[in-house]
Amino acid sequence: MFDVIVGTKLDLEMLKTAFANALKVGPVAEVDPAKGYRLDLGTASDGGRHLSPWYPHPESGGATRTWVPLSKGQIVGVMNPAGDPRKGVLFRAGFSGQAPPPSQDLGENVFTLGAVRISITGDTVTLTIGDTIITIAADRIVMDAGRIDIG
Repeated sequence: MFDVIVGTKLDLEMLKTAFANALKVGPVAEVDPAKGYRLDLGTASDGGRHLSPWYPHPESGGATRTWVPLSKGQIVGVMNPAGDPRKGVLFRAGFSGQAPPPSQDLGENVFTLGAVRISITGDTVTLTIGDTIITIAADRIVMDAGRIDIG
């Protein structure tokens, strides 16, 4: 009977560990084009940072493909279906105070990188680069720039 209780307790502890490792959220700590990304998962027992294993880039690779690399400090999550952190899958987890959303409009899709901002709303695409704004709609193109060259 004692063996059954010890075995059950061991199984329960293993399940608790697997469940605790199944989902983690943290900022990207390291970026490597070949290896992928490592997350900062908090303070390690030695006082240093506890980093995740390397995870591959989380992107769409089917008929439609995108390439939007993660950046250091970006909040992401990792799902480890069997609780094994070496077999996890990264997913984008949201915004932070250091990296707020580029829009509050739920009807607008926005992509930003540096001084470039692309906004898609309904049937209108707006490209902003610094003070230059180009708006493309179904029936017109509007360019607001200090100089326009058409060649």
